[in-house]
Amino acid sequence: MAALLRDRTFGPWFLGNAVSNSGNWLFNVTAAIVVYRLSGSALQVGLVSVAQFGPLLLLSPLGGALSDRLDRRRLLLASQTVAASAATALAVAAVTVGIEGLPGAWPILLTAFGVGMGQAVSAPALQSLVPSLVDDRDLEAAVALTSLTFNLGRALGPATAGLLLATLGAETALVFNAISFFVLIGVLVVIRPRPREEDGARDRSVRAGLRYVRSEPGLLLLLGGVMATGFAVDPMITLAPALAIEVGGGDTLAAGLVSAFGLAAVPAATISGRLQRSLGSLPVATAGCATIAAGLLVSAIAPAAWVAVGGFGLTGVGFVLALTGFTSVLQRRVPDALRGRVMALWSVAFLGNRPVAALIDGAAADLAGPRWAMGVGITVAILGVAVGRVLQRRPG
Repeated sequence: MAALLRDRTFGPWFLGNAVSNSGNWLFNVTAAIVVYRLSGSALQVGLVSVAQFGPLLLLSPLGGALSDRLDRRRLLLASQTVAASAATALAVAAVTVGIEGLPGAWPILLTAFGVGMGQAVSAPALQSLVPSLVDDRDLEAAVALTSLTFNLGRALGPATAGLLLATLGAETALVFNAISFFVLIGVLVVIRPRPREEDGARDRSVRAGLRYVRSEPGLLLLLGGVMATGFAVDPMITLAPALAIEVGGGDTLAAGLVSAFGLAAVPAATISGRLQRSLGSLPVATAGCATIAAGLLVSAIAPAAWVAVGGFGLTGVGFVLALTGFTSVLQRRVPDALRGRVMALWSVAFLGNRPVAALIDGAAADLAGPRWAMGVGITVAILGVAVGRVLQRRPG
C-alpha cells in the first residue's frame, strides 16, 4: 500500500479524496448538531440526510450512464464544481450574517441538496475511476485505500467540526468545508488516469446496465450486502447527537462519537486488502457485518460515554471490512464498459438508502429513544451477514 501512496497518480487522488471527505463529514456533523440544537428532533436531523442523499436515488443511474459515455475525470470535475458552489454559497452567507442570522434551517437543507446533486453524478464516476489509476494486481489495495479516505474523513471531519464548533463557531466550519472541495478539484486537474479501452458497445443506456445486473444474480446479492452495510451504519450520524445527550455529553461528544467511528476504521482499512487476499473478500465482508452489529449493540447498552465511543469504534472497523469486501468482489466481476452504470447502483445501494435509513432511525429515536433505535441498524447488519454467507456458498 505504501507504494500506491507514493504513486504520482494514485497518491494525489488519495490525498484529494481524504481532504474532500473530511470536508463532507465536517459539514455532516456541523449540520446535524446545528439542526438538532435548533429543533431538538432527531427526525429533523434526518432531513439533512434526506436532502443530501435523496438526489442519489434519482440521478445516480444517469450519472453512471454518463460515466460510461464520457471522460470520468472531466465528469468528476464538473460534478465537484456543482457541489463546491453550493458549499461556498452557504459559507459566504454564514460568514456574512452568522448562523443565527440565517432565515431558519432551510439554507442548510438547500446546501445539502446542492452537494447531493453533485455527489449523485460524481459517486459512480469516482468508484469507476479507481481501476484506471492502478495496475490490476493492486485493485484490492486501491479499493481499500479509497475506502480509507472515507474513514479518514469520518475521523478528521467530525474531530475538526468539534474543535471548530467549540472555538471559532459553525461559520468557520462551513468555510473549511467549502475549501475542501477545491482541493479535490485541483487534484482532478493534474492527474492522468490510464486511457479506457474502446469496447465497441452500442447500448450505453441506464436500461442496459439494469439488464446486466438482473442477469447476474450474484451482483444483486453483492449490492444487497452494500445496501445493508450503508443502512446499518446510519446511526453513526443520525443518532449521534441524541445518544451523546443520553450518556451525559453534548455537542463535543457527538462529534467525538462520529470521529471514533472513523479513527477505528483507519487501521482496518490498511489491513483489509491483505485480509481479503489471505481469507477471501466475502468472508471478510461477512465478518464485517457481524462486527457492525456487535458495535451497535455495545453503543445501545452503553452505561457511560467511553463505552459508547468504543461501540462506535467497533462499528467503524466492521463497516470498512464489510464495504471493502463486497465492493472488491463487485469491481472484479464487472466489465469496464458497464462499470459506471453498475457502480451507480452501488452508489444507490450504499448512499441512496441514507434518506430512508435516516428517517427510520430518527423517527424511532423520537418515539423510543436512541438506544432502542439502534436495534434497526443491528437487524440490518445481521441481514448483511446472511447475504455474505449466501454469496460464499454460490459458485464463482
